[in-house]
Amino acid sequence: MKRKSKREMVLDIYDREAMGEVTAREIAIINQALVEEFGAGGAMNPGEIARVLVDEDLPVRYEQIFRMAGPMEKYENLFRYLPRIADMAQAAASIREIDALYRKFQRLGDKTGLRFARRIALMGKHEAGRLARIADHERRDEKAEIAQWFTVWLQNPDLFEHWLLVRQATQDYRNRFTQTDPGT
Repeated sequence: MKRKSKREMVLDIYDREAMGEVTAREIAIINQALVEEFGAGGAMNPGEIARVLVDEDLPVRYEQIFRMAGPMEKYENLFRYLPRIADMAQAAASIREIDALYRKFQRLGDKTGLRFARRIALMGKHEAGRLARIADHERRDEKAEIAQWFTVWLQNPDLFEHWLLVRQATQDYRNRFTQTDPGT
C-alpha cells in the first residue's frame, strides 16, 4: 500500500479528529500526528498546514496560526547569536554554549537539536577559517586557532574542555596568544 503524502495526512487528521474551525491547537494536533507518522522531519510549518486546509475550503483562524512557531524556529531562537568568534574569549564561550545545548538535546534524545548544534559549530569553524585566510597576520593566527577549537569540538565534544586546557598551557599557545587571549 502506498504511503500517504503529508497533504493527504493533514486532511485525514482533520477528518479523523472531527475538527471544525482550525486554531493553533488544531495545528499542533495535526503536526504531532505528522511527527508520529513521518518522524521528526514530518512536522510542517503552521502556515503550510493552514494552506492545505484553506485549499479545501476548511475554516482557519489565521490570526492564531501566524503567531505559531515553525518546527525549526525553536532551534533558530536557541542558537540565534551563535557562533560568536570576534575574539578567543568569545569563541570559547560560544563553544561552551553550543556544547551545553548539545548535551541538553542528547539527554532529551532530540536528534534535530543535536544536528542543529553541530551545524552551528560547523558554521563557526568555517567562518573562523575563512577569516583566517583574509585577516592580517595577528588576527590570522587567532582565527585559525578558533577554527581548530571548533574542529576539536566537532570531532569529540567530550574531549574539548580538557583539550583546551592542555592547549592553553602549551608554550606555543602562550607565545602566540597571551596578549590577545584575555583569559578564556
